Amino acid sequence: MKKISQCIAGLLLLWIVVSCSKNKNQTKICPPAPVALILQVVRFQIVDKTSGQDFFFSPNPPYALTDIKIVFRNSAGKLDSVPPPLKEAVPAGSHFVYPVPYTRTLDTCYIKIKNLKTDTMISTVAATKTECSTTYVLNKVQVNNNAPVAYTSGNVILIKK
Repeated sequence: MKKISQCIAGLLLLWIVVSCSKNKNQTKICPPAPVALILQVVRFQIVDKTSGQDFFFSPNPPYALTDIKIVFRNSAGKLDSVPPPLKEAVPAGSHFVYPVPYTRTLDTCYIKIKNLKTDTMISTVAATKTECSTTYVLNKVQVNNNAPVAYTSGNVILIKK
């Protein structure tokens, strides 16, 4: 009788262990994901390195909005252009806005202005994954060979020429 009690106790203990391990493997129920993605953008201005005059948004700008193009590599690896980048006007002044694609965590674009040297802008997007979602945030921007700058959504990158 004692052996039967020990067997039943052992089976009961085994059943509890197996039940608990099954609960750990159950998938977490996640809330519905939001439909809209928050678009990540790089805000930038192009200014004269000596006077600080904005090349496009000063009272008498030396360049027109049609003189600037953004060239980037598309998903097929070919160069595409976005003529011109979006303009954003705020009380502190105007600047350009370039939407950063989510297709790659590291994206390179080239800023071409009429007869000036082409600038290279590299943006880095960080992906944060949880059980229920993935969030993408633009966290670094590097212009030409300068050190990368930590980027937050309100920053405006100055490109001095």
